[in-house]
Amino acid sequence: MSEAEYQRPRRKRKRKPVSEELTEKKKSTGVKEDARPKRKKKKSKSQDDEPSTHKLIALVMLGIALFGWACAAAAYAHAKEGWRSNETERFADENGGDLESDLHLTRRRAARSAMIKTAFAALMDFIGNAFRQIPNFFSVVAFTFSERLWLVILFAVLEGAAVGLGYIMEKVGESFVDSPQYP
Repeated sequence: MSEAEYQRPRRKRKRKPVSEELTEKKKSTGVKEDARPKRKKKKSKSQDDEPSTHKLIALVMLGIALFGWACAAAAYAHAKEGWRSNETERFADENGGDLESDLHLTRRRAARSAMIKTAFAALMDFIGNAFRQIPNFFSVVAFTFSERLWLVILFAVLEGAAVGLGYIMEKVGESFVDSPQYP
């Protein structure tokens, strides 16, 4: 193999726009006069593509806060509006006939499909209720602080744990940045 095959391929130079080529003055020696400052090197792609620890922790904290809001809204809606208070009766009405089969396998299949369907409907209802309670924001917050203080404390602890996780991640990340020095 020749030496040229082992060399890296050269990058193509970016062409200047035509307007810059026309406005540049040439010296009598034929060398272009370049008054532009030199550009700084960009960071490598691996550093640019990775999300920072601060962004990651901010997203985790936002997720915890949104889930906390949904839980507080569900507690408010259940206590004040009677939201999903008759779920067991509705489940029995919808799936009662299938669950009373003589065959064990048929009952198991019917129960599994009914539970999956009910869990999906409950999740969509939970998310929908979080959006429906946005106009009642102050009522939900007042109810949560007066009636469900444990919920506020729980989500405050979770938020604090996310901040602590971010601190630990920063410290571990700093230890990887410094390369070890061997004697």
